[in-house]
Amino acid sequence: MTLIEVMVVLVLVALMVGSAVAGIRSMAKSDLRASASKMAGAVRYLFDRASTTGKVHRLVLDIDKGRYWAEVTDDRFVMAGGRETEESRKREADKLAKEAEEAAKRADEKAGLEEMQARYKPEPFRPKRASFAAFKEMAVKPVDLKGARIADLYTPRLADPLDVGKGYIYFFPLGMTEAAIVHLTDMKRDAVYSLVVHPLTGRVQIKNFYVQPPLEKQYDDDGKEIIP
Repeated sequence: MTLIEVMVVLVLVALMVGSAVAGIRSMAKSDLRASASKMAGAVRYLFDRASTTGKVHRLVLDIDKGRYWAEVTDDRFVMAGGRETEESRKREADKLAKEAEEAAKRADEKAGLEEMQARYKPEPFRPKRASFAAFKEMAVKPVDLKGARIADLYTPRLADPLDVGKGYIYFFPLGMTEAAIVHLTDMKRDAVYSLVVHPLTGRVQIKNFYVQPPLEKQYDDDGKEIIP
């Protein structure tokens, strides 16, 4: 083979490799785009359903496992005041574990012959915590992301974007949700999509770039800065 023939072969190989890489990247972006659209549809559905049923719903984002699902509660639900931090979430988890342990202990005390006596034993008032449960009959079933992952979640109640564990977006009756930004990336983090949730309308804007969360400033549904 002459030098020219070798060069032609190398050029052809380079073109084939380049086309293959471009095709793989295009498929990855296609999966990412589809995942973003599907999640946006779930957000809009939960916004409408909370408005029509009068029940509080939430979208659960399992960042570590790359999946999400919907939950609903029949209980009254009040958002905790202040911004969440890693420390406050740990305190809340410890509190939940302690409450579960106390509930199990009380159940044991009321068992058997002591049940009748325990029924009339005065106890301190304990406010009921809202209990969320997944609903299987609805359109939003657990979704495992395909070719995408949840990079992080931001809502105004979070001191910093959440990039580990489980995050929540809450939907309330009378047509309101949390302002939220969800960042989705492909598996190699080469591309990113931002889902921007508007609180008053439930509308979700999908942008093919990283939208910086407003950690210091707050904005209304029209994008105007809220000055306290």
